[in-house]
Amino acid sequence: MSLEEKVEHLSYQMKILLEIVDWTERPFEYEVIRANLTKQDVEAFYQLLEDIRVRQNEQMRYGFTSIEPLLVHFVGMLDSRLDVKTILGACVRQGIELDVTEPLYRQVRLLG
Repeated sequence: MSLEEKVEHLSYQMKILLEIVDWTERPFEYEVIRANLTKQDVEAFYQLLEDIRVRQNEQMRYGFTSIEPLLVHFVGMLDSRLDVKTILGACVRQGIELDVTEPLYRQVRLLG
């Protein structure tokens, strides 16, 4: 079996597993696997959340309450394989970085 055939075989098996496993408790991991993200991609995502947190704290210090600039930054820096609303919803459902993801998710839902 060639390397290309092995990769195709593993990809097929991964697709099957995604369909049969109950992901209700782990929606973030489901999105990571579905988008075929690497460990480095996930680390970059968490770094983006940390960057948003720093910006959020800085805005609060100056009395700004609008989440829209943070959302714009998040969307601009988010890996293109991830859907903004889907990944934020997954983070909120799984309890990931709620101080950052909940306000962003609320704003995304408001914008439609």
